[in-house]
Amino acid sequence: MWNRLAAAFVGLLLVHGAAHGTEIFAKVGTIGAQFLKIGVGGRGVAMGESFVAIADDASALYWNPAGIARLEGQSHVFFSHSTWPADIGHEFAGYVFTYGGIPGVMGVSLNVLQMDPMIRTTEYHPDGRNLAGSQELEQFDAGDMAIGLSYARFLTDKFAFGGTLKWIHQGLEDEFAEGLNFDFGTLYNTGFRTVTIGMTVQHIGPTMKFIDQEFNPPTTFKLGVAMDAFRSAQHALLTSAEFNHPSDNKERANLGLEYEYIPLERFSVALRGGYMTNRDIQDYTLGFGVGFPTSATATADVNYSFMNMKELGATHQVSVILSY
Repeated sequence: MWNRLAAAFVGLLLVHGAAHGTEIFAKVGTIGAQFLKIGVGGRGVAMGESFVAIADDASALYWNPAGIARLEGQSHVFFSHSTWPADIGHEFAGYVFTYGGIPGVMGVSLNVLQMDPMIRTTEYHPDGRNLAGSQELEQFDAGDMAIGLSYARFLTDKFAFGGTLKWIHQGLEDEFAEGLNFDFGTLYNTGFRTVTIGMTVQHIGPTMKFIDQEFNPPTTFKLGVAMDAFRSAQHALLTSAEFNHPSDNKERANLGLEYEYIPLERFSVALRGGYMTNRDIQDYTLGFGVGFPTSATATADVNYSFMNMKELGATHQVSVILSY
């Protein structure tokens, strides 16, 4: 048991050390479909986006598809909304379920980035141009969307795998780019206390084309570990650490912490915090959540997160999970 734990720890150190021991060119601005990298769920974001090894609720549809294997025999509805600078809104919705006699767990998800219509300007009309025969100014819109189908199952009582197939659409007025990509993830319970190791590779796929410009999806590799530092009937302290390497930037490390207080059965209150390294404008995150019963067999979890973005201000995210 100790040998497996030591090997996992050494593996994490090697990944982190290799990233810092090698000169990495940050290819910022060379990859498309950046909306796919926006974290979802008030819980995961509040923990510094260090969630790949936790992934124990419906937000696992985004963080690590292997995590939905933990929800076998249940149904979960998930929705999150976040606000970003420049009046940009981001929504993510998902549904996790078990179907008939099919082994494992399935899920569907919808990921949308949207903004208000913008006034069309040109060098001759810097303040906009009126529509023909109208006082209204010409406008255009832009938005991104991804629809995912996920599947996960346990191969043993300690090891789970999962994958998500996604169709991606990026549009700017009448022009658009479309493509397919894939997420793959695993979760491994080491058997030592509550130490769990998670791994995922997100957004794997061929190049996409917008008009005459080709670009790659933002493929990202993530490796993390999570464990309960303390747990009793009423109190729990969950810790997590994660290293991730995006294809268009340098190696990053995230840390997360969650304190949960359970005063009554099926009722809980949680406080969360996180820290993200090697980011241009993001550093710390904070948040809280409340879980409560909605019926004899159903529960709801409402979570909020705050992410500091330095000069750009902050982003706020609210998410809801209904379980039954």
